[in-house]
Amino acid sequence: MSITPTRYGRDLYSGLLEAMTQVMGAAKGYLVHHGPRVALLARALAEEFSLPSTDRARIFFAALLADLGMIGLVEDAWDNPRKVLDEVARSQVREHPSRGARAISTLPYMEEVAELVEAHHEWWDGSGYPRGLKGDDIPLGAQILRVADTAVAMTQDRPHRAALSSLEIRMAIVKGVGVEFGPEVGRRFLHLMDRGDLPPFDQGLFVRAHHQAVEELVPPRVSEMSVEALLGVLGTLIDAKDPYTGGHSRRVAHLASLTAEILGMEERIQRATRAAGHLHDLGKLSVPRRILWKPTPLTSQEFESVKAHTTAGATILEGIPVLRHLSAGARYHHERWDGGGYPTGISGHHIPSIPRILAVCDTYDAMTSGRAYRGPRAHEEAFDEIRRCMNLQFGPREAEAFLEIPSDTFREIRRVARIHEERAFQEVWASEAIAADPRF
Repeated sequence: MSITPTRYGRDLYSGLLEAMTQVMGAAKGYLVHHGPRVALLARALAEEFSLPSTDRARIFFAALLADLGMIGLVEDAWDNPRKVLDEVARSQVREHPSRGARAISTLPYMEEVAELVEAHHEWWDGSGYPRGLKGDDIPLGAQILRVADTAVAMTQDRPHRAALSSLEIRMAIVKGVGVEFGPEVGRRFLHLMDRGDLPPFDQGLFVRAHHQAVEELVPPRVSEMSVEALLGVLGTLIDAKDPYTGGHSRRVAHLASLTAEILGMEERIQRATRAAGHLHDLGKLSVPRRILWKPTPLTSQEFESVKAHTTAGATILEGIPVLRHLSAGARYHHERWDGGGYPTGISGHHIPSIPRILAVCDTYDAMTSGRAYRGPRAHEEAFDEIRRCMNLQFGPREAEAFLEIPSDTFREIRRVARIHEERAFQEVWASEAIAADPRF
Protein backbone atom coordinates (compact mmCIF):
# COMPACT_ATOMS: atom_id res chain seq x y z
CA MET A 1 0.00 0.00 0.00
CA SER A 2 1.47 3.36 -1.00
CA ILE A 3 1.93 6.07 1.60
CA THR A 4 1.52 9.74 0.81
CA PRO A 5 4.03 11.91 2.67
CA THR A 6 2.82 14.09 5.51
CA ARG A 7 3.45 17.64 4.24
CA TYR A 8 3.52 20.48 6.70
CA GLY A 9 1.41 23.10 4.97
CA ARG A 10 -1.94 24.86 5.06
CA ASP A 11 -3.78 21.95 3.44
CA LEU A 12 -2.69 19.54 6.18
CA TYR A 13 -3.57 22.04 8.90
CA SER A 14 -6.97 22.58 7.27
CA GLY A 15 -7.58 18.83 7.10
CA LEU A 16 -6.78 18.40 10.78
CA LEU A 17 -9.19 21.21 11.70
CA GLU A 18 -11.85 19.50 9.59
CA ALA A 19 -11.16 16.22 11.39
CA MET A 20 -11.53 18.02 14.73
CA THR A 21 -14.96 19.26 13.66
CA GLN A 22 -16.07 15.76 12.67
CA VAL A 23 -14.68 14.31 15.90
CA MET A 24 -16.82 16.70 17.91
CA GLY A 25 -19.92 15.61 16.01
CA ALA A 26 -19.08 11.95 16.62
CA ALA A 27 -18.61 12.62 20.33
CA LYS A 28 -22.07 14.10 20.84
CA GLY A 29 -24.75 12.06 19.12
CA TYR A 30 -27.63 14.47 18.70
CA LEU A 31 -25.33 17.44 18.03
CA VAL A 32 -23.98 16.04 14.74
CA HIS A 33 -23.58 18.97 12.30
CA HIS A 34 -24.45 21.46 15.06
CA GLY A 35 -21.08 23.22 14.85
CA PRO A 36 -21.06 23.52 11.04
CA ARG A 37 -24.64 24.85 11.06
CA VAL A 38 -23.76 27.45 13.69
CA ALA A 39 -20.62 28.38 11.73
CA LEU A 40 -22.55 29.06 8.52
CA LEU A 41 -25.17 31.15 10.34
CA ALA A 42 -22.55 33.06 12.33
CA ARG A 43 -20.67 33.81 9.12
CA ALA A 44 -23.85 35.18 7.54
CA LEU A 45 -24.43 37.40 10.60
CA ALA A 46 -20.84 38.63 10.50
CA GLU A 47 -21.39 39.62 6.87
CA GLU A 48 -24.48 41.61 7.95
CA PHE A 49 -22.15 43.67 10.13
CA SER A 50 -19.69 44.07 7.21
CA LEU A 51 -16.90 42.74 9.41
CA PRO A 52 -13.45 42.28 7.86
CA SER A 53 -12.81 38.89 6.30
CA THR A 54 -10.30 37.97 9.02
CA ASP A 55 -12.89 38.60 11.73
CA ARG A 56 -15.45 36.55 9.81
CA ALA A 57 -12.96 33.68 9.62
CA ARG A 58 -12.32 33.82 13.38
CA ILE A 59 -16.05 33.81 14.10
CA PHE A 60 -16.50 30.86 11.72
CA PHE A 61 -13.88 28.77 13.54
CA ALA A 62 -15.08 29.86 16.97
CA ALA A 63 -18.52 28.56 16.02
CA LEU A 64 -17.05 25.27 14.81
CA LEU A 65 -14.97 24.75 17.95
CA ALA A 66 -17.25 26.37 20.54
CA ASP A 67 -18.27 23.06 22.15
CA LEU A 68 -14.85 21.45 22.02
CA GLY A 69 -14.61 21.74 25.81
CA MET A 70 -17.65 19.48 26.25
CA ILE A 71 -15.74 16.36 25.23
CA GLY A 72 -14.91 14.28 28.26
CA LEU A 73 -17.16 16.27 30.62
CA VAL A 74 -20.80 15.20 30.69
CA GLU A 75 -20.60 12.28 28.28
CA ASP A 76 -23.48 10.53 30.03
CA ALA A 77 -25.78 13.37 29.05
CA TRP A 78 -24.99 12.65 25.38
CA ASP A 79 -25.01 8.85 25.64
CA ASN A 80 -28.29 8.83 27.60
CA PRO A 81 -30.10 12.10 26.80
CA ARG A 82 -32.50 13.27 29.50
CA LYS A 83 -34.80 16.24 29.95
CA VAL A 84 -33.13 17.73 33.04
CA LEU A 85 -29.44 17.67 33.97
CA ASP A 86 -28.53 17.33 37.64
CA GLU A 87 -26.59 20.06 39.41
CA VAL A 88 -23.22 18.32 38.99
CA ALA A 89 -23.73 17.99 35.23
CA ARG A 90 -24.87 21.61 34.99
CA SER A 91 -21.75 22.82 36.78
CA GLN A 92 -19.62 20.78 34.39
CA VAL A 93 -21.41 22.23 31.38
CA ARG A 94 -20.58 25.71 32.66
CA GLU A 95 -16.88 24.80 32.48
CA HIS A 96 -16.86 23.99 28.79
CA PRO A 97 -16.25 27.50 27.34
CA SER A 98 -13.10 28.01 29.43
CA ARG A 99 -11.99 24.43 28.93
CA GLY A 100 -12.34 24.67 25.17
CA ALA A 101 -10.67 28.08 25.06
CA ARG A 102 -7.63 26.71 26.90
CA ALA A 103 -7.21 23.97 24.31
CA ILE A 104 -7.75 26.30 21.33
CA SER A 105 -5.33 28.89 22.72
CA THR A 106 -2.51 26.35 22.26
CA LEU A 107 -3.16 26.24 18.49
CA PRO A 108 -1.13 28.55 16.28
CA TYR A 109 -3.26 31.15 14.44
CA MET A 110 -6.26 30.50 16.74
CA GLU A 111 -5.50 32.68 19.78
CA GLU A 112 -8.26 35.23 19.07
CA VAL A 113 -10.65 32.38 18.23
CA ALA A 114 -10.11 31.14 21.79
CA GLU A 115 -11.30 34.48 23.22
CA LEU A 116 -14.59 34.19 21.32
CA VAL A 117 -15.08 30.57 22.42
CA GLU A 118 -14.62 31.51 26.07
CA ALA A 119 -17.29 34.23 25.81
CA HIS A 120 -19.86 32.45 23.64
CA HIS A 121 -22.19 31.69 26.60
CA GLU A 122 -22.10 35.18 28.06
CA TRP A 123 -25.51 36.91 28.12
CA TRP A 124 -26.21 40.56 27.39
CA ASP A 125 -27.74 41.07 30.86
CA GLY A 126 -24.69 39.61 32.63
CA SER A 127 -26.31 36.33 33.71
CA GLY A 128 -24.24 34.11 31.41
CA TYR A 129 -21.02 32.21 32.04
CA PRO A 130 -18.13 31.69 32.66
CA ARG A 131 -17.21 35.30 33.61
CA GLY A 132 -20.57 37.04 33.82
CA LEU A 133 -19.66 39.63 31.18
CA LYS A 134 -22.37 42.17 30.36
CA GLY A 135 -23.40 44.28 27.39
CA ASP A 136 -20.68 45.50 25.09
CA ASP A 137 -18.01 44.01 27.35
CA ILE A 138 -18.90 40.83 25.44
CA PRO A 139 -16.94 40.76 22.14
CA LEU A 140 -19.17 41.27 19.11
CA GLY A 141 -18.05 37.94 17.66
CA ALA A 142 -19.18 36.16 20.84
CA GLN A 143 -22.52 37.98 20.72
CA ILE A 144 -22.97 36.70 17.17
CA LEU A 145 -22.13 33.17 18.31
CA ARG A 146 -24.68 33.39 21.13
CA VAL A 147 -27.54 34.15 18.72
CA ALA A 148 -26.40 31.64 16.09
CA ASP A 149 -25.86 28.85 18.63
CA THR A 150 -29.29 29.35 20.20
CA ALA A 151 -31.11 29.69 16.88
CA VAL A 152 -29.56 26.52 15.44
CA ALA A 153 -30.24 24.58 18.65
CA MET A 154 -33.91 25.51 18.40
CA THR A 155 -34.12 23.97 14.91
CA GLN A 156 -32.99 20.58 16.30
CA ASP A 157 -34.75 17.97 18.42
CA ARG A 158 -33.65 17.84 22.05
CA PRO A 159 -34.45 15.37 24.85
CA HIS A 160 -36.83 17.88 26.48
CA ARG A 161 -38.55 19.18 23.31
CA ALA A 162 -39.06 18.77 19.61
CA ALA A 163 -37.54 21.15 17.05
CA LEU A 164 -39.25 24.55 17.07
CA SER A 165 -41.07 26.11 14.13
CA SER A 166 -39.78 29.26 12.43
CA LEU A 167 -42.43 31.33 14.19
CA GLU A 168 -41.48 29.89 17.59
CA ILE A 169 -37.81 30.59 16.92
CA ARG A 170 -38.57 34.18 15.94
CA MET A 171 -40.62 34.72 19.09
CA ALA A 172 -37.85 33.25 21.26
CA ILE A 173 -35.21 35.52 19.72
CA VAL A 174 -37.44 38.59 20.13
CA LYS A 175 -38.00 37.66 23.79
CA GLY A 176 -34.27 37.18 24.34
CA VAL A 177 -33.16 40.54 22.93
CA GLY A 178 -31.69 42.62 25.74
CA VAL A 179 -31.53 39.54 27.99
CA GLU A 180 -29.56 36.80 26.26
CA PHE A 181 -28.81 38.66 23.04
CA GLY A 182 -27.37 42.04 22.23
CA PRO A 183 -30.06 44.32 20.72
CA GLU A 184 -28.18 45.00 17.48
CA VAL A 185 -27.20 41.36 16.94
CA GLY A 186 -30.78 40.27 17.63
CA ARG A 187 -32.10 42.88 15.19
CA ARG A 188 -29.73 41.78 12.43
CA PHE A 189 -30.64 38.12 12.95
CA LEU A 190 -34.35 38.91 12.68
CA HIS A 191 -33.67 40.95 9.55
CA LEU A 192 -31.90 37.95 7.98
CA MET A 193 -34.74 35.68 9.02
CA ASP A 194 -37.47 37.94 7.66
CA ARG A 195 -35.62 38.22 4.34
CA GLY A 196 -35.42 34.44 4.12
CA ASP A 197 -31.61 34.61 4.05
CA LEU A 198 -30.77 32.24 6.91
CA PRO A 199 -28.29 29.82 5.30
CA PRO A 200 -29.41 26.17 5.12
CA PHE A 201 -26.88 23.50 5.98
CA ASP A 202 -25.15 22.37 2.81
CA GLN A 203 -21.99 20.25 2.94
CA GLY A 204 -20.52 21.82 -0.18
CA LEU A 205 -21.15 25.34 1.12
CA PHE A 206 -19.60 24.41 4.47
CA VAL A 207 -16.45 22.93 2.89
CA ARG A 208 -15.95 26.06 0.76
CA ALA A 209 -16.47 28.32 3.78
CA HIS A 210 -14.04 26.22 5.80
CA HIS A 211 -11.33 26.52 3.15
CA GLN A 212 -11.88 30.28 2.82
CA ALA A 213 -11.58 30.73 6.59
CA VAL A 214 -8.36 28.70 6.66
CA GLU A 215 -6.86 30.83 3.89
CA GLU A 216 -7.64 33.96 5.93
CA LEU A 217 -6.01 32.75 9.14
CA VAL A 218 -3.34 30.22 8.20
CA PRO A 219 -0.26 31.00 6.08
CA PRO A 220 0.52 28.76 3.08
CA ARG A 221 3.55 27.28 4.81
CA VAL A 222 2.87 25.82 8.25
CA SER A 223 5.73 24.69 10.49
CA GLU A 224 6.11 21.16 11.77
CA MET A 225 5.67 22.49 15.32
CA SER A 226 2.34 24.08 14.40
CA VAL A 227 1.02 20.84 12.95
CA GLU A 228 2.33 18.93 15.96
CA ALA A 229 0.43 21.30 18.27
CA LEU A 230 -2.82 20.64 16.41
CA LEU A 231 -2.19 16.89 16.38
CA GLY A 232 -1.56 17.05 20.12
CA VAL A 233 -4.88 18.78 20.78
CA LEU A 234 -6.68 16.24 18.62
CA GLY A 235 -5.04 13.41 20.54
CA THR A 236 -6.00 15.07 23.83
CA LEU A 237 -9.61 15.29 22.64
CA ILE A 238 -9.59 11.58 21.84
CA ASP A 239 -8.04 10.63 25.17
CA ALA A 240 -10.40 12.91 27.12
CA LYS A 241 -13.16 10.37 26.45
CA ASP A 242 -11.52 8.10 29.03
CA PRO A 243 -9.39 9.55 31.87
CA TYR A 244 -7.48 6.28 32.13
CA THR A 245 -5.96 6.88 28.70
CA GLY A 246 -4.75 10.45 29.33
CA GLY A 247 -1.75 11.05 27.06
CA HIS A 248 -2.17 7.68 25.29
CA SER A 249 -2.29 9.06 21.73
CA ARG A 250 0.70 11.32 22.33
CA ARG A 251 2.77 8.45 23.76
CA VAL A 252 1.82 6.07 20.95
CA ALA A 253 2.74 8.73 18.38
CA HIS A 254 6.16 9.23 19.99
CA LEU A 255 6.93 5.51 20.31
CA ALA A 256 5.71 4.82 16.78
CA SER A 257 7.95 7.48 15.23
CA LEU A 258 10.94 6.09 17.17
CA THR A 259 10.14 2.58 15.96
CA ALA A 260 9.88 3.80 12.37
CA GLU A 261 13.26 5.51 12.75
CA ILE A 262 14.89 2.32 14.08
CA LEU A 263 13.40 0.43 11.11
CA GLY A 264 15.20 2.87 8.81
CA MET A 265 12.05 4.29 7.25
CA GLU A 266 12.25 7.51 5.26
CA GLU A 267 11.72 10.72 7.22
CA ARG A 268 8.42 11.42 5.46
CA ILE A 269 7.10 8.03 6.57
CA GLN A 270 8.34 8.64 10.10
CA ARG A 271 6.28 11.85 10.12
CA ALA A 272 3.25 10.03 8.74
CA THR A 273 3.69 7.33 11.40
CA ARG A 274 3.78 9.94 14.15
CA ALA A 275 0.65 11.65 12.80
CA ALA A 276 -1.14 8.30 12.51
CA GLY A 277 -0.21 7.58 16.13
CA HIS A 278 -1.95 10.74 17.27
CA LEU A 279 -5.08 9.85 15.29
CA HIS A 280 -5.24 6.04 15.52
CA ASP A 281 -8.07 6.08 18.11
CA LEU A 282 -10.06 8.85 16.44
CA GLY A 283 -13.15 6.64 16.25
CA LYS A 284 -13.26 6.08 20.02
CA LEU A 285 -15.14 9.34 20.38
CA SER A 286 -18.19 7.54 19.01
CA VAL A 287 -17.98 4.80 21.67
CA PRO A 288 -20.19 5.44 24.74
CA ARG A 289 -18.16 6.34 27.79
CA ARG A 290 -20.08 3.87 29.96
CA ILE A 291 -18.47 1.12 27.85
CA LEU A 292 -14.96 2.58 27.94
CA TRP A 293 -15.20 3.01 31.72
CA LYS A 294 -16.82 -0.35 32.45
CA PRO A 295 -14.94 -2.12 35.30
CA THR A 296 -16.34 -5.59 34.42
CA PRO A 297 -16.00 -7.70 31.25
CA LEU A 298 -17.76 -6.33 28.17
CA THR A 299 -20.72 -8.10 26.64
CA SER A 300 -20.36 -9.24 23.04
CA GLN A 301 -22.49 -6.30 21.91
CA GLU A 302 -20.36 -3.83 23.89
CA PHE A 303 -17.18 -5.32 22.45
CA GLU A 304 -18.58 -4.89 18.92
CA SER A 305 -19.14 -1.21 19.76
CA VAL A 306 -15.50 -0.88 20.83
CA LYS A 307 -14.22 -2.70 17.73
CA ALA A 308 -16.21 -0.31 15.53
CA HIS A 309 -13.88 2.55 16.53
CA THR A 310 -11.35 1.36 13.95
CA THR A 311 -13.78 1.74 11.06
CA ALA A 312 -15.29 4.96 12.43
CA GLY A 313 -11.91 6.68 12.68
CA ALA A 314 -10.79 5.48 9.27
CA THR A 315 -14.04 6.71 7.69
CA ILE A 316 -13.44 10.23 9.01
CA LEU A 317 -9.86 10.30 7.72
CA GLU A 318 -10.78 8.81 4.34
CA GLY A 319 -13.34 11.58 3.87
CA ILE A 320 -10.63 14.27 4.13
CA PRO A 321 -8.33 13.98 1.10
CA VAL A 322 -5.20 15.38 2.76
CA LEU A 323 -5.56 12.92 5.68
CA ARG A 324 -6.52 9.87 3.63
CA HIS A 325 -3.00 8.41 3.88
CA LEU A 326 -3.42 8.21 7.68
CA SER A 327 -6.62 6.15 7.56
CA ALA A 328 -4.83 2.78 7.46
CA GLY A 329 -3.42 3.44 10.93
CA ALA A 330 -6.89 3.96 12.33
CA ARG A 331 -8.46 1.04 10.47
CA TYR A 332 -5.85 -1.70 10.92
CA HIS A 333 -4.02 -1.06 14.22
CA HIS A 334 -5.97 -3.90 15.90
CA GLU A 335 -5.19 -6.45 13.18
CA ARG A 336 -2.90 -9.31 14.19
CA TRP A 337 0.06 -10.84 12.35
CA ASP A 338 -1.65 -14.27 12.58
CA GLY A 339 -4.95 -12.95 11.15
CA GLY A 340 -6.91 -13.07 14.41
CA GLY A 341 -7.48 -9.33 14.76
CA TYR A 342 -10.19 -6.91 13.65
CA PRO A 343 -11.94 -5.36 11.78
CA THR A 344 -11.00 -7.38 8.65
CA GLY A 345 -8.84 -10.28 9.88
CA ILE A 346 -6.00 -9.60 7.43
CA SER A 347 -2.61 -11.06 8.35
CA GLY A 348 1.15 -10.74 7.89
CA HIS A 349 2.38 -8.32 5.25
CA HIS A 350 -1.20 -7.71 4.10
CA ILE A 351 -1.34 -5.37 7.11
CA PRO A 352 0.23 -2.03 6.05
CA SER A 353 3.51 -1.10 7.74
CA ILE A 354 2.28 1.85 9.80
CA PRO A 355 -0.54 -0.12 11.50
CA ARG A 356 1.96 -2.92 12.24
CA ILE A 357 4.08 -0.39 14.11
CA LEU A 358 1.07 1.13 15.87
CA ALA A 359 -0.13 -2.29 17.03
CA VAL A 360 3.03 -2.82 19.11
CA CYS A 361 3.13 0.70 20.52
CA ASP A 362 -0.60 0.77 21.28
CA THR A 363 -0.44 -2.58 23.09
CA TYR A 364 2.60 -1.60 25.14
CA ASP A 365 0.96 1.64 26.31
CA ALA A 366 -2.31 -0.14 27.08
CA MET A 367 -0.48 -2.72 29.20
CA THR A 368 1.57 -0.17 31.15
CA SER A 369 -1.36 2.20 31.80
CA GLY A 370 -4.04 1.73 34.46
CA ARG A 371 -7.59 0.79 33.52
CA ALA A 372 -10.93 0.76 35.35
CA TYR A 373 -10.62 -3.01 35.79
CA ARG A 374 -6.86 -3.34 36.55
CA GLY A 375 -3.67 -1.54 37.47
CA PRO A 376 -0.73 -0.91 35.12
CA ARG A 377 1.66 -3.73 34.26
CA ALA A 378 5.41 -3.34 34.74
CA HIS A 379 7.62 -2.31 31.82
CA GLU A 380 9.56 -5.60 31.92
CA GLU A 381 6.34 -7.62 31.98
CA ALA A 382 5.05 -5.73 28.95
CA PHE A 383 8.31 -6.36 27.08
CA ASP A 384 8.07 -10.07 27.88
CA GLU A 385 4.54 -10.14 26.49
CA ILE A 386 5.62 -8.41 23.27
CA ARG A 387 8.43 -10.97 22.82
CA ARG A 388 5.97 -13.81 23.42
CA CYS A 389 3.53 -12.40 20.85
CA MET A 390 6.04 -11.94 18.01
CA ASN A 391 4.77 -13.71 14.87
CA LEU A 392 1.37 -14.07 16.58
CA GLN A 393 0.00 -10.64 17.40
CA PHE A 394 2.90 -8.52 16.13
CA GLY A 395 5.06 -8.44 13.05
CA PRO A 396 8.55 -9.66 14.03
CA ARG A 397 10.49 -6.74 12.52
CA GLU A 398 8.22 -4.14 14.12
CA ALA A 399 8.34 -5.83 17.53
CA GLU A 400 12.13 -6.19 17.42
CA ALA A 401 12.57 -2.54 16.47
CA PHE A 402 10.24 -1.46 19.27
CA LEU A 403 12.23 -3.47 21.81
CA GLU A 404 15.37 -1.56 20.73
CA ILE A 405 13.99 1.78 21.98
CA PRO A 406 16.30 2.98 24.81
CA SER A 407 15.05 2.26 28.32
CA ASP A 408 15.46 5.94 29.30
CA THR A 409 12.70 6.81 26.85
CA PHE A 410 10.26 4.49 28.57
CA ARG A 411 11.20 5.85 32.00
CA GLU A 412 10.37 9.38 30.84
CA ILE A 413 7.12 8.20 29.28
CA ARG A 414 6.15 6.45 32.53
CA ARG A 415 6.92 9.64 34.47
CA VAL A 416 4.52 11.63 32.29
CA ALA A 417 1.99 8.78 32.46
CA ARG A 418 1.99 8.93 36.27
CA ILE A 419 1.11 12.63 36.12
CA HIS A 420 -1.87 11.80 33.91
CA GLU A 421 -2.99 8.94 36.12
CA GLU A 422 -2.85 11.15 39.22
CA ARG A 423 -5.14 13.56 37.38
CA ALA A 424 -7.38 10.79 36.04
CA PHE A 425 -10.62 12.30 37.32
CA GLN A 426 -9.43 15.88 37.25
CA GLU A 427 -9.16 18.47 34.47
CA VAL A 428 -6.36 17.00 32.33
CA TRP A 429 -6.44 19.90 29.89
CA ALA A 430 -5.48 22.29 32.70
CA SER A 431 -1.98 20.78 32.76
CA GLU A 432 -0.13 23.19 30.51
CA ALA A 433 3.17 21.41 31.13
CA ILE A 434 1.89 18.18 29.61
CA ALA A 435 0.04 19.88 26.78
CA ALA A 436 3.12 21.88 25.83
CA ASP A 437 5.54 18.94 25.86
CA PRO A 438 6.12 18.19 22.12
CA ARG A 439 7.46 14.70 22.84
CA PHE A 440 4.48 13.04 24.46
